[in-house]
Amino acid sequence: MIGSILPDTRRYVPSLDGLRAGAVMLVILSHFGLDSVVPGGFGVTAFFWISGYLLTGQMLAEITRTGGLDFGRFYLRRVLRLMPAALVYIVLAGVGFVVIGGQMTPLAWFSAIFYGANYYDLYVMFPPLASGVQSPLTHLWSLAVEEHFYIIWPVVLLALYRRRWAAPALLAVCVVELLWRWYLYDACFDGQVAGPPGGICGMRVPYRLYKATDTRLDSIAFGALMAVAAASDWRASIERLISWRLAQALALAVLLGGFIDRDNQFREVLRYSLQSLSLCVLIPAACGQDSLIRRLLEMPLVVLTGRLSYSLYLWHWAAVSFADWAEPHYGIAWLIRATCLTLVGGLISYYAVELPMVSLRRRAGSHAVADQGSILTPVTRSNPSGT
Repeated sequence: MIGSILPDTRRYVPSLDGLRAGAVMLVILSHFGLDSVVPGGFGVTAFFWISGYLLTGQMLAEITRTGGLDFGRFYLRRVLRLMPAALVYIVLAGVGFVVIGGQMTPLAWFSAIFYGANYYDLYVMFPPLASGVQSPLTHLWSLAVEEHFYIIWPVVLLALYRRRWAAPALLAVCVVELLWRWYLYDACFDGQVAGPPGGICGMRVPYRLYKATDTRLDSIAFGALMAVAAASDWRASIERLISWRLAQALALAVLLGGFIDRDNQFREVLRYSLQSLSLCVLIPAACGQDSLIRRLLEMPLVVLTGRLSYSLYLWHWAAVSFADWAEPHYGIAWLIRATCLTLVGGLISYYAVELPMVSLRRRAGSHAVADQGSILTPVTRSNPSGT
């Protein structure tokens, strides 16, 4: 029986799109010059958690229904979901960067297209312009982390779930990731600053623990763990815990405390684990309970922003690069350029690239649905979820 707290991954949940809207706005605003007050990194962590929860829940539903997983169709759905919009962005933004004087080696193109951008940037680097304007491809690190996880997770999930080992394995991933970050922090940082580049620390040491797959998988794993829990005999107990107001207050306190604590070791090592753990309580509480928060998340404009979030995420960084090139100081002109390019690029990408892929994804077994009616009319809660 589906409970009232943990979101049902078999159906479309508008409030999850609302959360995506909040996450992408955190990222965009932080990159638009508000990084000192807006936690953009937390927005990426929230994206990871939601992805792990939804995709793992949908895979578990298929295992329950059919006794197995169609790996070919799963990977085809992932390609159709992410690759078309990303490929258009990489070509247009990459060529634009070259036109204004940037460098793009064949290996850089390859790593951006085939989900190696995080390690390429850490160990080789997408070089900026001499003026300091960043390559428009550096933010693709987050897509790389997700896809590295999903290359192996469906196979591992199918093998472990039948033996009830999926939850212990995910817990182990979360613990090992934390310990590994701790080890790397000692190896790569000298007190409060990054140590010299090289070896396992890479060329861009300050980003080593933030961008690498081997240090960020636990954010996805925490979401996957909650999906496994939702499909287990422990579901009712977990829902009671999540619905407990004290548990929600403690989770919120942990989350807010992480924003306040500026200690470098905490931010590089513990922050991702504590944020992801708090989301295990806060996201179900926000999406599964009839509350003002859920009603705000399900407002049509908020849901629309969530549905646009992937394209907005792709194009906002090119917008930042272009605005920096045209006007290197944050101001009205800079903000207008960055905002307009983000909106134009995101809207065109969504309606010209993402939505036309829906029919192909459905042929591959996806339950994705296109927008219905006005662009400000969200899909109802009874419609199936898209992957």
